[in-house]
Amino acid sequence: MEDEEWEALVKKLTLVQHELYSEGIPALIILEGCSGRVIGRIAGDLLNKLEPRGIRYRHFDPEGLSSPKALLNFLASTPGKGQLGIFDRGWYSFIAENLEKVTGEGLDRMINDANIFERYLVDNGVMVVKLFLKSEADKVEALSDRFGPRHKKKSFLNDDHLDTEVYCGNIMKEVIARTDTPYARWLEVNIDEPEITAFNSIGGITAALSHKLRYPPFSPAEYTTPMCGNPRKTADMTLKAEGYREKLNDYSKELARLQSILAVSDRSLVVIFEGRDSAGKGGSIKRLAHALNPRGYVARSVAAPTAEEKDHTYLWRFCADMPSDGHITIFDRSWYGRMMVEPIEGFCTHEEYVRSAKEINGLERSMIDTGAIIIKFWMEISPEEQLKRFNARMEDPLKNWKITDEDWRNREKWDVYTDYIDAMIESTNTPEAPWYVVESDDKKYGRLKVMKTVIDVLDKELHKR
Repeated sequence: MEDEEWEALVKKLTLVQHELYSEGIPALIILEGCSGRVIGRIAGDLLNKLEPRGIRYRHFDPEGLSSPKALLNFLASTPGKGQLGIFDRGWYSFIAENLEKVTGEGLDRMINDANIFERYLVDNGVMVVKLFLKSEADKVEALSDRFGPRHKKKSFLNDDHLDTEVYCGNIMKEVIARTDTPYARWLEVNIDEPEITAFNSIGGITAALSHKLRYPPFSPAEYTTPMCGNPRKTADMTLKAEGYREKLNDYSKELARLQSILAVSDRSLVVIFEGRDSAGKGGSIKRLAHALNPRGYVARSVAAPTAEEKDHTYLWRFCADMPSDGHITIFDRSWYGRMMVEPIEGFCTHEEYVRSAKEINGLERSMIDTGAIIIKFWMEISPEEQLKRFNARMEDPLKNWKITDEDWRNREKWDVYTDYIDAMIESTNTPEAPWYVVESDDKKYGRLKVMKTVIDVLDKELHKR
């Protein structure tokens, strides 16, 4: 290519990058293809042409993408406002690595998950640009030699040990075609001489970035979620605990036994507690955690997002605490705040709220597909019992710090919250991740039900594989 052509392209790229930065638009470039050497060279050329500030580059080894923690690294690595992210391979390499194991329905599921994830990113303000560097399988090796030497041993510097027949085959072509959506188009560039390939790739990326967020507008009809059963409607608030101490001791021993099995498995556990103020989340978490080895779990209390978290999509902030294989994360409140407090208090738009059920279901399904066990508890309390607990906290000097003006304000919105709670449960009570309603007017009964539910779900899931 002529120097003048490169100068004009780099100037345009620089202007586009500055415009994205000044407007606070996060952009994500995904580089995929059938040759690690080619992708690495194009990634290097692109980085050399960009202003280095605000760039987030990540290389993902396809063969290392096997657990929910690894998959969530994609979300955790997405750029914040004004940043430009470059993924040297991404979830399409994960799909390619699994193509020989799945067919039909399994492939449909992975493609659907990819489309839902990309739509989540785009709808939440992230530009997604996808580049596939393609060639016929019998030409890859010869072409790749022009882009750099092949390492004699497997190395993170080079992933050319991958099966090019898979990455260049018809099924992968089908994956590319079915994920070429109006909101996340594919740029396909034929591998040629290095300079030509780099020029065509960077030119295509620059053109795509310059369009910014021009994709079909949000349509609520796309996110209509089928109504699921609502176990809140059949909760029996008169239930009382029997044999509390003995059962608590027995359940604790059984949880410890199951944790030891989980610890050496390829599964992980996410336990979510949601409920109104004073519904017993803290007490139940305390008893559950007491039964577990602290080396194998973390408990996270979710508060208002920080400034950095607000710069990213709303699910981003939960990635860091997701468990790796064998581990447990307990969430005291979670991403379901998007479906309750945020729309009620005006922290998200109506459009963002309407989208959330499908986005959350997609996140949970992708985690489950790769080994996570998800248990979701709704701690149910009656308005009469809540008032008793509020008053008791006010009178107890050791507990009055637990009651705030916000708690009283939320109580005044009881009926409003009820509508949003029912909508949340009815749109996210999926077969893979159902809601368990815990009748908590009797605290002891609620604690025992939580522990017994975790035992039953773990026992069932750990004996599946």
